[in-house]
Amino acid sequence: MIKNPLIMKEYWKDPEETAGQLKDGWLSTGDIAIRDEDDYFFIVDRKKDMIIAGGYNIYPCEIDEMLYVHPKIADAVAVGIADEYRG
Repeated sequence: MIKNPLIMKEYWKDPEETAGQLKDGWLSTGDIAIRDEDDYFFIVDRKKDMIIAGGYNIYPCEIDEMLYVHPKIADAVAVGIADEYRG
């Protein structure tokens, strides 16, 4: 959960999603983080972890882990985007 003056106001034309994710100015990001002994935060997982595309279940962390092994990639994140054909 995060809250600051720069957090979005709402999801565009989606009051139900807005109500589900924003509560009293707090945004539920769906990210799972840990804090280390020096008070640094690290995103380690996602609550909504699965992307369904064309009937296949795709886990973003598996994509991320494959990208991390490439020597020219320093950081990575996989995000599902709705597709007209695949869903």
